[in-house]
Amino acid sequence: MVTSRVPIVGSPLGIKNVDFKGSAISGVRMDVTRAYGGIPILLQKFINQNDYSAWGKIVEKIDYIYTNLNYALAGLEKETSFSSVLQQEVSSGKKLLFKPNIVDPSAIHHETHGEGAGGAITTEWPLVAALMRWFHDNLPINYYQMAIGEASTCTFIQAEASTLAYGKKVTTEATIEGRSGDFYGGWGFFFVRKYLSHHHPPSHKDDPMKGYEESVAGRFIPPGRADDRLMVYDLNKTHNGEVRDRTVAVPGGRNFNEISLHKVIIGGDPANHHDRIDYPGCVLVNIPKPKMHNQDLMTNAIKNLGIGLYSAQKYANPHTPNPSIKVKLPHSRWIMKMDDKTYLPVKDENGKYIAIKTDGFSGTQSDVIRTVQSQHVFMLHIVDAINMINFSHNDTTAVRVPEGYIWTSLDCVALDLFCARYCFKMVHMDRALKLQQENNWPTEFVQYSPVVKIKGRNIKTKIGFDSPLFRYDLYRYAEARGVGQQRYYVVGWDTITKTPLASLKGHLGRIDKGNFLELITDTLYYNRSTILHDLQNAALSYAKANDILTGSTIFKKIMDTFDENRDGVLDYDEKGRGYETARMWLQALSLNAVNETNGLFKSNFLASSLQTKYYTRDWNAQGHDFNKESFLDGRLSKAFILSQSETVKDDLFIQGMMYGNGMWPSWQTTTYITITDIIYGSQSLKTISSGSLYGSAFQYADKVLNSGAYIGNNHQENAGQPSIPYGHDLIDTNNSNETSNLHSINNYFNDLSMGKRLLGFILYVPRGYGVLNGFKIPNVEETDDPDKVFTAHFKVVW
Repeated sequence: MVTSRVPIVGSPLGIKNVDFKGSAISGVRMDVTRAYGGIPILLQKFINQNDYSAWGKIVEKIDYIYTNLNYALAGLEKETSFSSVLQQEVSSGKKLLFKPNIVDPSAIHHETHGEGAGGAITTEWPLVAALMRWFHDNLPINYYQMAIGEASTCTFIQAEASTLAYGKKVTTEATIEGRSGDFYGGWGFFFVRKYLSHHHPPSHKDDPMKGYEESVAGRFIPPGRADDRLMVYDLNKTHNGEVRDRTVAVPGGRNFNEISLHKVIIGGDPANHHDRIDYPGCVLVNIPKPKMHNQDLMTNAIKNLGIGLYSAQKYANPHTPNPSIKVKLPHSRWIMKMDDKTYLPVKDENGKYIAIKTDGFSGTQSDVIRTVQSQHVFMLHIVDAINMINFSHNDTTAVRVPEGYIWTSLDCVALDLFCARYCFKMVHMDRALKLQQENNWPTEFVQYSPVVKIKGRNIKTKIGFDSPLFRYDLYRYAEARGVGQQRYYVVGWDTITKTPLASLKGHLGRIDKGNFLELITDTLYYNRSTILHDLQNAALSYAKANDILTGSTIFKKIMDTFDENRDGVLDYDEKGRGYETARMWLQALSLNAVNETNGLFKSNFLASSLQTKYYTRDWNAQGHDFNKESFLDGRLSKAFILSQSETVKDDLFIQGMMYGNGMWPSWQTTTYITITDIIYGSQSLKTISSGSLYGSAFQYADKVLNSGAYIGNNHQENAGQPSIPYGHDLIDTNNSNETSNLHSINNYFNDLSMGKRLLGFILYVPRGYGVLNGFKIPNVEETDDPDKVFTAHFKVVW
């Protein structure tokens, strides 16, 4: 839609018109400190101490978001008139269905009631509270015409963990609520209800608290019958005693010809009058949180629908009462054939892995969005970019970056491209355009990015330029599939400077006294586990430098492994032979162990051991190496992290080489530290992590064989907070500086030095990894036996 306001502005490129063609994106920039930051601490005070002054401060913060939301949504209304369509759809009986990103619903810790492991990586519940109030107050739409739905990866697992902690059944819906009776733990929708009630006019009959009892009881009411309550829908539950899904053809399907989706989303069978009354369909309000991803470039509007609408009961393995990872969805171009009994990939008669070629992540996401579009579902996308998530989408290492934005659009492709350009742009447009022309880059949206140079015997970081957008094709692909368009323009308001927002040639800025002033991030966005694709110049220049100094052949190995089309560039569809499929199957298997008694210890152990065993054929009896691509990429990430250490250390293998303070280690040192971090979570005897292989085995042995003398009789480390399962990353999972069980392990070592008996467990590791800093670790034995390596032996064997 073309806006009527086309100001001519001064800019670094001269006198120009701001953008006015394409899909409208409307946003607001606000003070991050006044938004939802600090709410977890305030909520903890309210729950634990019944501190109503703390609740009052929470209300003030959500009120601030609510007030500023109007700049974004009213701006979008002016450009698109979306409210008339939305109100017409809702008036016809469709629910206004809010779809946040609740990948790990543990925002409220079940014991402390402070922030849980999933707090950083989920859409913030205070934003959802402000959004629901906005639609209620401004359109108006009553709360009974609304619902919230999610098909989270971890909801089943979290609900089971909460049930074990509470001693009573906690449903998946109650996990989304964050409260079940007097048990607190989960996401926080109960407090959305409480906020809405706080601002609810007494004359209105739509009580936002109604529907909570159904969540606690796990009582399902079809949307067409829920005319007097605000419901939570677990979109994973498609066949719980009744058929709740419908199978629909995919327009131009690539990875799927048909997809089964919950009828809450797409409505009932058009040929079945009663089904259509029970399931009238929805208007979908998509509320993603931008996060750097370790399988795709980033999570945002497309992915929150493109994976988040698929049901785990339909698309996950194993087929258990508590499914988790949607392993049936292609997450990469090549998909390995898997054995559903061994959870290992299948080889052909020549010993090669059997794999089929797909349209990868782009195809999976586009297929489901096109399917939803074909069912005439009106969609509105609202991006929670107040805090954006850097380094990881895993709850153990995600880092908030306070950017302060909320963005809205009717076009998820335009919105995602715009957000990606914001994240990966650190160079002002005039300079960037010159560099693009000089270097023949495909885009001028570039970052200041590390590369390396050889200085003496060392590999040292310097600053260059790079952009993952050089290598990423989702937005072009999705546009070609009809999901949306790439062209956009920006409107909105900057509340900090009191100036309007706009875009110029796709670049974000604000207009001040007739001049276009760019708004750019100063943060280098990337995922720590995928620098081979995110920070490719850094990774490949390191490989070349290491080869020159040490005689290795890392660069050739990387290119032979990943460069499928031999063009010298590794794009995001070039990930190797399809190892991600096998990794997710093993992750699902490890997560399933959570349901056993003391199962979180075993689950954490298996999450690491089952991945690590298959890095090389020497570490497993079946002769598999399907995870060697992951190991290669992970070591590149580890080398980069080690280069960022503030402490300079001598390289462990190459004389005269050092690492830290911008200097990179040798490949040999990187490999050694990567494996020891998996085993111990640390390079120091004094800081062995409870999240490591050793830490998990120690805790289980102490709990089961020693009555919890070291870790506490009723303590299960991180109980109820399983790591989200995209989730055994070489970097993220085991090297998170997690030391909460530090004293327990150190006390055990001290007791052993005074003559106390060993706990009854053995952890088997490869040769060379049973010693840390010259100290032989108790209960660890080195072995060449591929059946034993990376296993733990108690009275049972993990």
